[in-house]
Amino acid sequence: MTKIAVWLSLALLMLVSGATAQTNSTDAILLVWNDELFAQQIADSRLVAASRPYRGVQGLPPTRHGNVYDYAASPLTEPPLDGYGFYQGVWSADGRVFAFLAVQPDDAGYHVILVEDGRQRLLFSGTVSGERGYLVPVGWADDSALILLERHLLHNLADVKLWAFSVAEGSLSLRATLDVPELSGNSASLAAGWVFVGFDTTVPGGYLVNINSGQVVRFPTAFTLPNPPPAVFEIYPVQVVGVVEVAEFEAWVGQPPAGEATAAPDDPALASLTTPFLYWPLPDDARSITCYPDSEWTAMQYALECPGLTTPRAYDGHEGTDIGGKPDGLPVSTPVYAAARGVVAARYTGCETDDLSCNDSYGNTVLLEHSRVIGYDVETWFTGYAHLQTVLVEPNAYVRAIGAPIALSGDTGVGGAHLHFEVRAPHLPGGTNWLDPWDLRLSVDGMGLWIGGTAHPQAAALAFPPPTLLVCQTLEGNNLRGGPGTDFAAVGKSTAQAAYEVFQVQRVEGGNAPGDWYHVRWAGSDATGWIWSDLMTECAQVE
Repeated sequence: MTKIAVWLSLALLMLVSGATAQTNSTDAILLVWNDELFAQQIADSRLVAASRPYRGVQGLPPTRHGNVYDYAASPLTEPPLDGYGFYQGVWSADGRVFAFLAVQPDDAGYHVILVEDGRQRLLFSGTVSGERGYLVPVGWADDSALILLERHLLHNLADVKLWAFSVAEGSLSLRATLDVPELSGNSASLAAGWVFVGFDTTVPGGYLVNINSGQVVRFPTAFTLPNPPPAVFEIYPVQVVGVVEVAEFEAWVGQPPAGEATAAPDDPALASLTTPFLYWPLPDDARSITCYPDSEWTAMQYALECPGLTTPRAYDGHEGTDIGGKPDGLPVSTPVYAAARGVVAARYTGCETDDLSCNDSYGNTVLLEHSRVIGYDVETWFTGYAHLQTVLVEPNAYVRAIGAPIALSGDTGVGGAHLHFEVRAPHLPGGTNWLDPWDLRLSVDGMGLWIGGTAHPQAAALAFPPPTLLVCQTLEGNNLRGGPGTDFAAVGKSTAQAAYEVFQVQRVEGGNAPGDWYHVRWAGSDATGWIWSDLMTECAQVE
């Protein structure tokens, strides 16, 4: 080993030792993954696992440092303001005040709320967008400022941005931007200004940040997950549920609570029931389902997973619903809509039609994270969309207007022209992190997860027609295309008499017509098309 390598190793050891000495050598991050409860010690790489499945209904061992992850454990005596859902909060070191993040149901808004003497006080509100995420309280700095960690995804982190809010002045400012790898898991406050900010699942380790000094420390962990993930829509949204003292956790593990449920962890009766929230992600007339998820529910309904194919067949391990394959097909460039409002958690855009193995054969993809308020708490769900031709949304963007497409369907990857639609809910107990949205047992009303029911889910495009942004005119005979850019085939020609309503704008870099492309509709037609903005002769803003 070189002198430089030795020096770096010693420096890392000193950093870890210094950080853990200032926190607590027996502190461990308490986390849930795949229905298992673990305690990952910070001072060394020791990992302690509970000896029984954890399904979210049992109590937890005593936790430390004032972290609160659910409404029932919070000091609130009434629901969060404005019907928002409780996400995460932290007590001040002296136990006098409590700050927490509250998330707007099925929308982009959030509140940061202070609780003192049992009363809620709104500190500030925000809206999640591509430019700024949620701001989660993680502790108080030495200068009394409330420190908040910015995150677009509730259980994954791309970088560390710390914000400071002065309660006395009512002002918010960016305090530090710190480089870390992509991390999994929500945060947990520790002693002496240290905050756990997530696990690196690529090179196993955990990361601590000091909210006073800005120091970043990596510590070794025994908690590991497969790299790459076993599924294209798996991003490891690890659920951190507290900080524990290792010996107390071991004692708790050794004494299971009396009367604990003993049914199998994949028993649907143990899943926390929810309410329907999904809209149909394609046009209302595109409903040719060829394959269903390889689930217990599918086995109860059909002899094989793919009853809609010309020759029905099994599809072992299939995690989603395939729409528009043979015999009817799904025309390339069909609009694909978000099944619910949410944040763009991930996307992949590098696949060409002739590369069947691209992105693990899923082709171009989009993954959305949905923050749902169930009871008074926030649940994290995901929907995935695969085999796309073109992706129309950017990472971290919040998709609010679900009547405007997030992508255009394609035939990238394996399977021809179709849409693979997938639902994931890693917080729910079960044998997998994905679930079957057609399973009627998952909802409290026995209607499944689809708005309008499983027989004919309501289409997002019809339920939420996007508002008109501009009204424009153009010359006779310009091409209206099937997507943004000249690579897309013409689907019609413009007329000089028509008023074209612009309801979506997509920026195109490069090509023969770079710049903004308008997605337009016009009176007297159910069709839509895309036209280069430079071809418009006149546009008026819609008030």
